Amino acid sequence: MPKDRELVPVSLLQEATRIANEVDHIIDAGLPVIRAVCEATGWQAGHMWLPHENDPRVFVSTDVWHEDRPGEFAALREVSDNHVFAQGEGIVGEAARTGRPVWIPDVATGPRFLRGPVEGVGAAVAFPITAGGLTVAVLEFFTREPVDPDPGLLEIMADVGTQLGRVADRMTAWQALQFGAQRLERILDSCVEAFVAMDDGGRITGWNAAAEKVFGLSREEAIGRPLADTIVPPRFREAHHLGVGRFLTTGEKRVLDNRIEISAWHANGYEFPVELATWAVRDPVLGWTFNAFVHDITDRRRTEDAMRQAYEHEREAVSRLRELDVAKSDFVATVSHEFRTPLTNVIGHLEVLTSGDAGELNAAQSRMLEVVGRNADRLRALIEDLLTISKVEAGVFDLEPRETDVHEVLSAAYAAVEPRAKRRGHRLVLAVEGRLGAVEADPEQLARALVNLLVNGVNFTPEGGLVELIARAAGDHVEIIVRDNGVGIDPEEQPQLFTRFFRGTFAVREAVQGAGLGLAITKTIVEGHGGEISVDSTPGAGTTFTIRIPRERPLWL
Repeated sequence: MPKDRELVPVSLLQEATRIANEVDHIIDAGLPVIRAVCEATGWQAGHMWLPHENDPRVFVSTDVWHEDRPGEFAALREVSDNHVFAQGEGIVGEAARTGRPVWIPDVATGPRFLRGPVEGVGAAVAFPITAGGLTVAVLEFFTREPVDPDPGLLEIMADVGTQLGRVADRMTAWQALQFGAQRLERILDSCVEAFVAMDDGGRITGWNAAAEKVFGLSREEAIGRPLADTIVPPRFREAHHLGVGRFLTTGEKRVLDNRIEISAWHANGYEFPVELATWAVRDPVLGWTFNAFVHDITDRRRTEDAMRQAYEHEREAVSRLRELDVAKSDFVATVSHEFRTPLTNVIGHLEVLTSGDAGELNAAQSRMLEVVGRNADRLRALIEDLLTISKVEAGVFDLEPRETDVHEVLSAAYAAVEPRAKRRGHRLVLAVEGRLGAVEADPEQLARALVNLLVNGVNFTPEGGLVELIARAAGDHVEIIVRDNGVGIDPEEQPQLFTRFFRGTFAVREAVQGAGLGLAITKTIVEGHGGEISVDSTPGAGTTFTIRIPRERPLWL
């Protein structure tokens, strides 16, 4: 120790402070600080230990050594260079673990030295350099002779460690900054969108891998070039310069902090559409940096254009189909009206002939007229169905509800279908459970709906089958069921049953009479009364249609 002990702390701390302010890495501060400590305290040698680069819990020797007389501590250097300390192990490991200095008065008798007695070494002291609660280095000092612990010296060492901790803090912050910058660069390079950055002088400072693909320029070619001349189309360059200047002088934003669609300029000399998201960041030293994510939307625009054209074609096709549908409906309505009048005359004359008013008929003539009459009735029913569908499509199909005896409607439907059922050898059954009472309904149209269901049952039930018409009261509704034990309906065809002109696979294959309008008309009639119709069918086991009609027709109908 120097003779004037009071000046030691001041001069040493001043030197340590100067060194700490001039370096950015702890290893650069090691040798000058060790030399300053040795000169100020009179200790003859000093050495630095650092954490292993792959395991910070293990400390390894460095080539940072100071000796008053070079070569005097060669044996110590050799044994130290071949040794490592884990945290908590030996003088270095204990200082690293506890964060406090460790003093060995005589290394020859001190078990914590762990390098055995070394010739020419008396005392040793190790003190840690910490930053952020972690030990980032350990400084070790030696004398030739044994020395007892000196609290004053330990206090000086602690103050020096504080100064070196500042270097470590700066080093850690710089490493974190570097890591963050590298991490950000890796993220931007892996980003699928082009990233472009520009300084407030208009020069490109950022350009990721996606930008290379989007604009056709490598990073080396782009960095440092004027952004406006590189990616802004010529027709927008003046506006770009004006916008940047306006922001820098007034802070006014028009494009910044927004996502917009605009044209960009490719290195091959053509414009292409992009989606642009921009923002600005101000650095106290570097000034403003303008950042942007750029997404090439050429494919999206093509898709949108194709979809727009497809939509226009579809709209034109739909409009044309509507026109054709109206024309078809008008045609069907016109033809049906034109057929109705002559058919009425035909049926009227048939009735005169079959009644005998025009003279007696023999058996053969009666049979022929009966066939003609049945087909005339079939044609009349088809015409009535076509007229009804035309009215429904035109929105002029109106019911004429009044208080109606349900039993009378059931009887009328039963009577209308019974002859057909008898001809096919079917058993047609009418079953009424309890007293039905009256409903507010159009009796003719309701009977027509039931006739359609009964005829459907007769047509799709093999000869000798059973068709049932069942009715019962259900609170404020009347439930009517038409059930047969016929061929049934395939499950995949059931959702289409009430569609106009739909004919199932069985009907087509077996040439069952009908135009596929009966069930559609029935559904219209039932729903016109505020009711609902459902179907339950099993192929090969028969079909059940269920109608629920409210006793009072809803006001909204």
